[in-house]
Amino acid sequence: MQIMKIYPFKSIGKRGLYCLFLSASVGSVNAQNDDNATMRLSLNEAIRYAKESNKLVGVLKTEEKATQADLEDAKMGAFPRITSNASYQRYTKVTLYHDVLGESHSIPKPPSYNAGGLNVEAAFNLYAGGRQRYAVTDQKYKGELACINTNEQEANIGLQVALQYLDMIRIYFQERLIKDQITRAESRLKNINAFYTNGKVTKSDLLRAEVVLSNVHLGETSNRNDYGISNQRLNTLLNLNESVKIIPVDTTSLGLPDSVTFASLLKEYPGTYAILKAQKNIEIQENRVALAKSANLPTIALFGGYGFNYPNTLVFPPVAQTFAVGLIGVRLSYDISSLYQNKNKVRSATIRAAELKQQKDWIQDNVAQEVRALAVKYNEAVERMLVVKKTIEQTEVNYDIQNTKYANQLSLLTDLLDADNLYQESRYNYIQANIAALSIYYRLLFITGKL
Repeated sequence: MQIMKIYPFKSIGKRGLYCLFLSASVGSVNAQNDDNATMRLSLNEAIRYAKESNKLVGVLKTEEKATQADLEDAKMGAFPRITSNASYQRYTKVTLYHDVLGESHSIPKPPSYNAGGLNVEAAFNLYAGGRQRYAVTDQKYKGELACINTNEQEANIGLQVALQYLDMIRIYFQERLIKDQITRAESRLKNINAFYTNGKVTKSDLLRAEVVLSNVHLGETSNRNDYGISNQRLNTLLNLNESVKIIPVDTTSLGLPDSVTFASLLKEYPGTYAILKAQKNIEIQENRVALAKSANLPTIALFGGYGFNYPNTLVFPPVAQTFAVGLIGVRLSYDISSLYQNKNKVRSATIRAAELKQQKDWIQDNVAQEVRALAVKYNEAVERMLVVKKTIEQTEVNYDIQNTKYANQLSLLTDLLDADNLYQESRYNYIQANIAALSIYYRLLFITGKL
Protein backbone atom coordinates (compact mmCIF):
# COMPACT_ATOMS: atom_id res chain seq x y z
CA MET A 1 0.00 0.00 0.00
CA GLN A 2 1.45 3.33 -1.03
CA ILE A 3 0.24 6.57 0.52
CA MET A 4 1.24 9.83 -1.04
CA LYS A 5 1.94 12.86 1.10
CA ILE A 6 -0.70 15.30 -0.03
CA TYR A 7 -0.96 18.91 1.05
CA PRO A 8 -4.39 20.45 0.54
CA PHE A 9 -5.34 23.27 -1.77
CA LYS A 10 -2.25 23.51 -3.91
CA SER A 11 -2.40 25.70 -6.93
CA ILE A 12 -5.04 24.37 -9.29
CA GLY A 13 -5.43 27.18 -11.76
CA LYS A 14 -5.95 30.90 -11.72
CA ARG A 15 -8.57 30.41 -9.04
CA GLY A 16 -6.18 28.29 -6.98
CA LEU A 17 -7.44 27.53 -3.51
CA TYR A 18 -4.10 27.64 -1.79
CA CYS A 19 -3.52 31.38 -2.12
CA LEU A 20 -7.18 32.10 -1.44
CA PHE A 21 -7.26 30.16 1.83
CA LEU A 22 -3.88 31.33 3.04
CA SER A 23 -4.71 35.01 2.57
CA ALA A 24 -8.17 34.55 4.05
CA SER A 25 -6.78 32.77 7.11
CA VAL A 26 -4.18 35.47 7.83
CA GLY A 27 -6.77 38.21 7.37
CA SER A 28 -9.25 36.59 9.71
CA VAL A 29 -6.67 35.96 12.44
CA ASN A 30 -5.38 39.52 12.35
CA ALA A 31 -8.89 40.95 12.39
CA GLN A 32 -9.83 39.05 15.56
CA ASN A 33 -6.53 39.17 17.41
CA ASP A 34 -7.59 42.18 19.49
CA ASP A 35 -10.78 40.53 20.75
CA ASN A 36 -10.39 39.52 24.41
CA ALA A 37 -12.87 36.66 23.98
CA THR A 38 -10.79 34.79 21.41
CA MET A 39 -8.27 31.98 21.75
CA ARG A 40 -5.78 31.03 19.06
CA LEU A 41 -5.11 27.30 19.11
CA SER A 42 -3.30 24.84 16.91
CA LEU A 43 -4.66 21.31 16.67
CA ASN A 44 -2.04 19.83 19.00
CA GLU A 45 -2.51 22.68 21.47
CA ALA A 46 -6.27 22.10 21.51
CA ILE A 47 -5.79 18.39 22.17
CA ARG A 48 -3.28 19.02 24.94
CA TYR A 49 -5.46 21.70 26.54
CA ALA A 50 -8.51 19.41 26.50
CA LYS A 51 -6.62 16.57 28.18
CA GLU A 52 -5.73 18.91 31.03
CA SER A 53 -9.00 20.80 31.47
CA ASN A 54 -11.87 18.55 30.36
CA LYS A 55 -14.32 17.88 33.20
CA LEU A 56 -14.75 14.17 32.50
CA VAL A 57 -10.98 13.67 32.48
CA GLY A 58 -10.92 15.45 35.84
CA VAL A 59 -13.47 12.98 37.20
CA LEU A 60 -11.31 10.00 36.23
CA LYS A 61 -8.20 11.63 37.69
CA THR A 62 -10.11 11.95 40.95
CA GLU A 63 -10.92 8.24 40.75
CA GLU A 64 -7.18 7.56 40.33
CA LYS A 65 -6.55 9.37 43.61
CA ALA A 66 -9.25 7.29 45.28
CA THR A 67 -7.67 4.02 44.10
CA GLN A 68 -4.29 5.22 45.37
CA ALA A 69 -5.87 5.80 48.78
CA ASP A 70 -7.36 2.29 48.61
CA LEU A 71 -3.89 0.89 47.88
CA GLU A 72 -2.38 2.68 50.86
CA ASP A 73 -5.21 1.36 53.00
CA ALA A 74 -4.55 -2.21 51.82
CA LYS A 75 -0.85 -1.85 52.68
CA MET A 76 -1.79 -0.85 56.21
CA GLY A 77 -3.14 -4.37 56.70
CA ALA A 78 0.43 -5.59 57.18
CA PHE A 79 0.82 -3.57 60.39
CA PRO A 80 -0.14 -5.01 63.78
CA ARG A 81 -3.70 -4.53 64.94
CA ILE A 82 -3.75 -2.83 68.33
CA THR A 83 -6.93 -2.60 70.36
CA SER A 84 -7.71 -1.23 73.79
CA ASN A 85 -10.76 -1.52 75.97
CA ALA A 86 -11.91 -0.23 79.32
CA SER A 87 -14.91 -1.42 81.27
CA TYR A 88 -16.64 -0.90 84.59
CA GLN A 89 -19.50 -2.96 86.07
CA ARG A 90 -21.64 -2.49 89.16
CA TYR A 91 -23.31 -5.73 90.22
CA THR A 92 -26.50 -6.30 92.20
CA LYS A 93 -26.74 -8.74 95.05
CA VAL A 94 -26.45 -12.39 94.10
CA THR A 95 -29.63 -14.44 94.58
CA LEU A 96 -29.03 -18.05 95.57
CA TYR A 97 -31.62 -20.86 95.28
CA HIS A 98 -31.71 -24.19 97.11
CA ASP A 99 -31.70 -27.10 94.68
CA VAL A 100 -33.26 -26.00 91.36
CA LEU A 101 -35.66 -23.23 92.29
CA GLY A 102 -36.18 -23.77 95.96
CA GLU A 103 -35.95 -21.30 98.79
CA SER A 104 -33.74 -18.31 97.98
CA HIS A 105 -31.69 -15.71 99.78
CA SER A 106 -29.36 -12.88 98.66
CA ILE A 107 -25.73 -12.19 99.44
CA PRO A 108 -23.34 -9.43 98.33
CA LYS A 109 -21.32 -10.33 95.21
CA PRO A 110 -17.92 -11.50 96.42
CA PRO A 111 -15.53 -9.91 96.81
CA SER A 112 -17.18 -6.57 95.83
CA TYR A 113 -20.10 -5.04 93.96
CA ASN A 114 -17.59 -3.38 91.55
CA ALA A 115 -15.55 -4.80 88.69
CA GLY A 116 -13.57 -3.28 85.85
CA GLY A 117 -10.58 -3.51 83.63
CA LEU A 118 -8.23 -1.61 81.31
CA ASN A 119 -6.46 -3.68 78.62
CA VAL A 120 -4.30 -3.22 75.54
CA GLU A 121 -3.95 -6.04 73.00
CA ALA A 122 -1.89 -6.38 69.83
CA ALA A 123 -1.91 -9.01 67.08
CA PHE A 124 0.50 -9.37 64.17
CA ASN A 125 -0.21 -11.61 61.20
CA LEU A 126 2.69 -13.95 60.50
CA TYR A 127 1.07 -16.07 57.78
CA ALA A 128 -2.37 -16.13 56.18
CA GLY A 129 -1.83 -17.95 52.89
CA GLY A 130 -0.74 -14.74 51.16
CA ARG A 131 -4.08 -12.97 51.67
CA GLN A 132 -2.43 -9.69 52.62
CA ARG A 133 -0.21 -9.76 49.53
CA TYR A 134 -3.15 -10.56 47.26
CA ALA A 135 -5.24 -7.79 48.81
CA VAL A 136 -2.47 -5.26 48.10
CA THR A 137 -2.00 -6.59 44.56
CA ASP A 138 -5.74 -6.32 43.91
CA GLN A 139 -5.76 -2.63 44.84
CA LYS A 140 -2.57 -2.07 42.85
CA TYR A 141 -4.16 -3.53 39.71
CA LYS A 142 -7.29 -1.46 40.29
CA GLY A 143 -5.14 1.66 40.42
CA GLU A 144 -3.41 0.69 37.17
CA LEU A 145 -6.81 0.07 35.58
CA ALA A 146 -7.98 3.50 36.75
CA CYS A 147 -4.86 5.01 35.14
CA ILE A 148 -5.64 3.23 31.85
CA ASN A 149 -9.22 4.52 32.02
CA THR A 150 -7.93 8.06 32.51
CA ASN A 151 -5.51 7.76 29.59
CA GLU A 152 -8.29 6.33 27.42
CA GLN A 153 -10.62 9.17 28.33
CA GLU A 154 -7.89 11.72 27.60
CA ALA A 155 -7.34 10.10 24.20
CA ASN A 156 -11.10 9.97 23.57
CA ILE A 157 -11.45 13.66 24.40
CA GLY A 158 -8.40 14.34 22.21
CA LEU A 159 -10.12 12.51 19.34
CA GLN A 160 -13.34 14.49 19.79
CA VAL A 161 -11.35 17.73 19.88
CA ALA A 162 -9.43 16.76 16.75
CA LEU A 163 -12.63 15.92 14.86
CA GLN A 164 -14.32 19.13 16.03
CA TYR A 165 -11.25 21.19 15.19
CA LEU A 166 -11.07 19.68 11.71
CA ASP A 167 -14.78 20.35 11.27
CA MET A 168 -14.20 24.01 12.09
CA ILE A 169 -11.42 24.15 9.52
CA ARG A 170 -13.74 22.53 6.98
CA ILE A 171 -16.46 25.09 7.64
CA TYR A 172 -13.95 27.92 7.60
CA PHE A 173 -12.58 26.91 4.21
CA GLN A 174 -16.10 26.39 2.90
CA GLU A 175 -16.82 29.98 3.88
CA ARG A 176 -13.90 31.07 1.71
CA LEU A 177 -15.36 29.11 -1.18
CA ILE A 178 -18.80 30.64 -0.61
CA LYS A 179 -17.34 34.14 -0.61
CA ASP A 180 -15.60 33.33 -3.88
CA GLN A 181 -18.93 32.07 -5.26
CA ILE A 182 -20.65 35.27 -4.09
CA THR A 183 -18.05 37.29 -5.95
CA ARG A 184 -18.76 35.32 -9.12
CA ALA A 185 -22.53 35.60 -8.61
CA GLU A 186 -22.37 39.39 -8.08
CA SER A 187 -20.18 39.84 -11.14
CA ARG A 188 -22.53 37.65 -13.16
CA LEU A 189 -25.59 39.59 -11.99
CA LYS A 190 -23.91 42.86 -12.89
CA ASN A 191 -23.20 41.61 -16.42
CA ILE A 192 -26.73 40.24 -16.82
CA ASN A 193 -28.12 43.60 -15.70
CA ALA A 194 -26.10 45.25 -18.43
CA PHE A 195 -27.28 42.64 -20.96
CA TYR A 196 -30.89 43.15 -19.86
CA THR A 197 -30.60 46.92 -20.18
CA ASN A 198 -29.30 46.45 -23.72
CA GLY A 199 -32.07 43.96 -24.47
CA LYS A 200 -29.72 41.03 -24.98
CA VAL A 201 -31.30 38.77 -22.32
CA THR A 202 -34.79 38.30 -20.96
CA LYS A 203 -36.19 39.27 -17.58
CA SER A 204 -36.10 35.57 -16.67
CA ASP A 205 -32.29 35.50 -16.76
CA LEU A 206 -32.09 38.57 -14.53
CA LEU A 207 -34.52 37.15 -11.96
CA ARG A 208 -32.77 33.80 -11.92
CA ALA A 209 -29.37 35.43 -11.36
CA GLU A 210 -30.82 37.40 -8.45
CA VAL A 211 -32.31 34.23 -6.92
CA VAL A 212 -28.99 32.41 -7.26
CA LEU A 213 -27.19 35.25 -5.47
CA SER A 214 -29.77 35.21 -2.64
CA ASN A 215 -29.39 31.46 -2.22
CA VAL A 216 -25.62 31.77 -2.03
CA HIS A 217 -26.02 34.43 0.70
CA LEU A 218 -28.32 32.05 2.59
CA GLY A 219 -25.70 29.35 2.28
CA GLU A 220 -23.15 31.75 3.75
CA THR A 221 -25.42 32.42 6.74
CA SER A 222 -26.00 28.72 7.29
CA ASN A 223 -22.27 28.02 7.10
CA ARG A 224 -21.54 30.79 9.60
CA ASN A 225 -24.10 29.35 12.02
CA ASP A 226 -22.55 25.90 11.67
CA TYR A 227 -19.18 27.42 12.54
CA GLY A 228 -20.63 28.99 15.71
CA ILE A 229 -22.20 25.70 16.79
CA SER A 230 -18.95 23.84 16.15
CA ASN A 231 -17.10 26.49 18.16
CA GLN A 232 -19.45 25.98 21.12
CA ARG A 233 -18.97 22.22 21.01
CA LEU A 234 -15.22 22.71 21.08
CA ASN A 235 -15.59 25.11 24.01
CA THR A 236 -17.44 22.41 25.94
CA LEU A 237 -14.69 19.88 25.26
CA LEU A 238 -12.03 22.38 26.35
CA ASN A 239 -14.07 23.48 29.40
CA LEU A 240 -14.12 27.10 28.19
CA ASN A 241 -16.81 29.74 28.51
CA GLU A 242 -19.36 29.44 25.70
CA SER A 243 -18.65 33.00 24.57
CA VAL A 244 -14.97 32.29 23.80
CA LYS A 245 -14.27 32.32 20.08
CA ILE A 246 -11.62 29.82 19.06
CA ILE A 247 -9.44 30.61 16.07
CA PRO A 248 -8.04 27.40 14.51
CA VAL A 249 -4.70 28.72 13.29
CA ASP A 250 -3.22 25.35 12.36
CA THR A 251 -4.36 25.28 8.74
CA THR A 252 -1.28 23.21 7.87
CA SER A 253 -2.86 20.40 9.89
CA LEU A 254 -4.67 19.47 6.70
CA GLY A 255 -1.46 17.86 5.46
CA LEU A 256 -1.79 14.08 5.43
CA PRO A 257 0.79 11.80 7.07
CA ASP A 258 3.40 10.20 4.85
CA SER A 259 3.20 6.55 3.91
CA VAL A 260 5.78 5.41 6.49
CA THR A 261 3.96 7.11 9.37
CA PHE A 262 0.60 5.74 8.29
CA ALA A 263 1.89 2.22 7.70
CA SER A 264 3.40 2.13 11.21
CA LEU A 265 -0.13 2.38 12.66
CA LEU A 266 -1.19 -0.83 10.92
CA LYS A 267 1.47 -3.19 12.26
CA GLU A 268 1.25 -3.76 15.99
CA TYR A 269 -0.74 -1.75 18.50
CA PRO A 270 -0.07 -3.01 22.04
CA GLY A 271 -1.09 0.39 23.38
CA THR A 272 -4.75 -0.06 22.41
CA TYR A 273 -6.73 0.92 25.49
CA ALA A 274 -9.38 -1.77 25.05
CA ILE A 275 -6.70 -4.46 24.97
CA LEU A 276 -4.82 -2.94 27.91
CA LYS A 277 -8.00 -2.87 29.99
CA ALA A 278 -8.84 -6.45 29.05
CA GLN A 279 -5.37 -7.62 30.10
CA LYS A 280 -5.56 -5.71 33.39
CA ASN A 281 -8.96 -7.22 34.16
CA ILE A 282 -7.47 -10.67 33.57
CA GLU A 283 -4.66 -9.91 36.02
CA ILE A 284 -7.18 -8.69 38.60
CA GLN A 285 -9.29 -11.83 38.24
CA GLU A 286 -6.29 -14.18 38.39
CA ASN A 287 -5.23 -12.46 41.60
CA ARG A 288 -8.73 -13.00 42.97
CA VAL A 289 -8.45 -16.69 42.15
CA ALA A 290 -5.29 -16.84 44.25
CA LEU A 291 -7.04 -14.86 47.00
CA ALA A 292 -9.93 -17.33 47.02
CA LYS A 293 -7.53 -20.27 47.23
CA SER A 294 -5.72 -18.69 50.17
CA ALA A 295 -8.86 -19.24 52.31
CA ASN A 296 -7.97 -22.95 52.29
CA LEU A 297 -4.71 -22.28 54.11
CA PRO A 298 -4.10 -21.84 57.87
CA THR A 299 -3.34 -18.53 59.55
CA ILE A 300 -0.62 -17.87 62.11
CA ALA A 301 -0.62 -14.74 64.24
CA LEU A 302 1.58 -13.39 67.02
CA PHE A 303 -0.42 -11.72 69.77
CA GLY A 304 0.21 -10.07 73.11
CA GLY A 305 -1.45 -7.83 75.65
CA TYR A 306 -1.25 -6.10 79.02
CA GLY A 307 -4.00 -4.95 81.33
CA PHE A 308 -5.27 -3.94 84.74
CA ASN A 309 -8.27 -5.77 86.18
CA TYR A 310 -10.39 -5.63 89.31
CA PRO A 311 -11.12 -7.79 91.28
CA ASN A 312 -8.39 -10.39 91.29
CA THR A 313 -10.00 -13.48 89.78
CA LEU A 314 -6.72 -15.34 89.34
CA VAL A 315 -7.14 -16.76 92.82
CA PHE A 316 -10.04 -18.49 94.47
CA PRO A 317 -11.94 -17.13 96.11
CA PRO A 318 -11.57 -13.78 94.25
CA VAL A 319 -9.87 -11.03 96.17
CA ALA A 320 -10.91 -7.36 96.17
CA GLN A 321 -7.68 -6.07 94.66
CA THR A 322 -6.44 -4.79 91.29
CA PHE A 323 -3.93 -6.90 89.46
CA ALA A 324 -1.86 -6.26 86.31
CA VAL A 325 -0.74 -9.02 83.98
CA GLY A 326 0.67 -9.33 80.42
CA LEU A 327 0.74 -12.15 77.93
CA ILE A 328 2.33 -13.09 74.59
CA GLY A 329 1.73 -16.06 72.35
CA VAL A 330 1.23 -17.54 68.90
CA ARG A 331 -2.19 -18.41 67.52
CA LEU A 332 -2.66 -21.04 64.80
CA SER A 333 -6.11 -21.35 63.25
CA TYR A 334 -7.52 -23.32 60.37
CA ASP A 335 -11.07 -23.21 59.04
CA ILE A 336 -11.77 -26.87 58.25
CA SER A 337 -15.12 -25.98 56.65
CA SER A 338 -13.24 -24.03 53.94
CA LEU A 339 -12.39 -27.39 52.32
CA TYR A 340 -15.98 -27.67 51.11
CA GLN A 341 -17.44 -24.18 51.56
CA ASN A 342 -14.69 -22.42 49.55
CA LYS A 343 -14.55 -24.91 46.67
CA ASN A 344 -17.23 -23.21 44.55
CA LYS A 345 -15.77 -19.74 45.15
CA VAL A 346 -12.44 -20.87 43.69
CA ARG A 347 -14.21 -22.55 40.78
CA SER A 348 -16.31 -19.48 39.90
CA ALA A 349 -13.28 -17.17 40.11
CA THR A 350 -11.32 -19.49 37.79
CA ILE A 351 -14.17 -19.60 35.28
CA ARG A 352 -14.39 -15.81 35.25
CA ALA A 353 -10.66 -15.59 34.56
CA ALA A 354 -11.07 -17.89 31.54
CA GLU A 355 -14.05 -15.81 30.40
CA LEU A 356 -11.97 -12.62 30.49
CA LYS A 357 -9.24 -14.27 28.41
CA GLN A 358 -11.82 -15.19 25.76
CA GLN A 359 -13.12 -11.64 25.85
CA LYS A 360 -9.60 -10.30 25.30
CA ASP A 361 -9.20 -12.50 22.21
CA TRP A 362 -12.46 -11.12 20.82
CA ILE A 363 -11.37 -7.54 21.53
CA GLN A 364 -8.06 -8.11 19.73
CA ASP A 365 -9.84 -9.50 16.69
CA ASN A 366 -12.33 -6.64 16.72
CA VAL A 367 -9.61 -4.00 16.99
CA ALA A 368 -7.65 -5.59 14.13
CA GLN A 369 -10.77 -5.64 11.96
CA GLU A 370 -11.53 -1.99 12.74
CA VAL A 371 -7.98 -0.93 11.94
CA ARG A 372 -8.13 -2.73 8.58
CA ALA A 373 -11.50 -1.12 7.78
CA LEU A 374 -10.20 2.36 8.62
CA ALA A 375 -7.12 1.76 6.48
CA VAL A 376 -9.36 0.91 3.51
CA LYS A 377 -11.47 4.03 4.02
CA TYR A 378 -8.36 6.15 4.42
CA ASN A 379 -6.95 4.96 1.10
CA GLU A 380 -10.36 5.59 -0.45
CA ALA A 381 -10.37 9.18 0.82
CA VAL A 382 -6.83 9.78 -0.46
CA GLU A 383 -7.78 8.38 -3.88
CA ARG A 384 -10.86 10.59 -3.92
CA MET A 385 -8.67 13.63 -3.26
CA LEU A 386 -6.51 12.80 -6.27
CA VAL A 387 -9.57 12.36 -8.48
CA VAL A 388 -11.31 15.48 -7.20
CA LYS A 389 -8.16 17.55 -7.64
CA LYS A 390 -8.24 16.71 -11.34
CA THR A 391 -11.96 17.40 -11.40
CA ILE A 392 -11.42 20.88 -9.99
CA GLU A 393 -9.12 21.72 -12.86
CA GLN A 394 -11.64 20.40 -15.38
CA THR A 395 -14.67 22.16 -13.86
CA GLU A 396 -12.72 25.42 -13.65
CA VAL A 397 -11.88 25.26 -17.33
CA ASN A 398 -15.50 24.33 -18.10
CA TYR A 399 -16.77 27.32 -16.09
CA ASP A 400 -14.43 29.69 -17.95
CA ILE A 401 -15.67 28.32 -21.28
CA GLN A 402 -19.35 28.64 -20.32
CA ASN A 403 -18.80 32.13 -18.91
CA THR A 404 -17.18 33.26 -22.15
CA LYS A 405 -19.88 31.64 -24.29
CA TYR A 406 -22.67 33.25 -22.24
CA ALA A 407 -20.98 36.65 -22.47
CA ASN A 408 -21.01 36.19 -26.26
CA GLN A 409 -24.63 34.95 -26.19
CA LEU A 410 -23.58 31.51 -27.36
CA SER A 411 -25.06 29.53 -24.42
CA LEU A 412 -27.91 29.67 -21.96
CA LEU A 413 -27.73 30.95 -18.38
CA THR A 414 -28.64 27.44 -17.23
CA ASP A 415 -25.42 26.10 -18.73
CA LEU A 416 -23.38 28.77 -16.94
CA LEU A 417 -25.05 28.15 -13.59
CA ASP A 418 -24.58 24.41 -13.96
CA ALA A 419 -20.89 24.97 -14.67
CA ASP A 420 -20.60 27.22 -11.63
CA ASN A 421 -22.28 24.62 -9.40
CA LEU A 422 -20.01 21.85 -10.69
CA TYR A 423 -16.95 24.00 -10.02
CA GLN A 424 -18.13 24.86 -6.51
CA GLU A 425 -19.11 21.27 -5.74
CA SER A 426 -15.75 19.89 -6.82
CA ARG A 427 -13.97 22.24 -4.45
CA TYR A 428 -16.35 21.29 -1.63
CA ASN A 429 -15.64 17.63 -2.37
CA TYR A 430 -11.90 18.21 -2.07
CA ILE A 431 -12.33 19.73 1.38
CA GLN A 432 -14.64 16.90 2.44
CA ALA A 433 -12.22 14.22 1.23
CA ASN A 434 -9.27 15.89 2.95
CA ILE A 435 -11.12 16.21 6.26
CA ALA A 436 -12.40 12.63 5.96
CA ALA A 437 -8.88 11.28 5.49
CA LEU A 438 -7.58 13.22 8.48
CA SER A 439 -10.54 12.16 10.63
CA ILE A 440 -9.76 8.52 9.83
CA TYR A 441 -6.09 9.11 10.67
CA TYR A 442 -6.94 10.49 14.12
CA ARG A 443 -9.36 7.62 14.73
CA LEU A 444 -6.52 5.24 13.96
CA LEU A 445 -4.29 7.12 16.41
CA PHE A 446 -6.97 6.69 19.08
CA ILE A 447 -7.62 2.99 18.40
CA THR A 448 -3.92 2.16 18.44
CA GLY A 449 -3.37 4.14 21.66
CA LYS A 450 -1.10 6.76 20.08
CA LEU A 451 -3.26 9.88 20.37
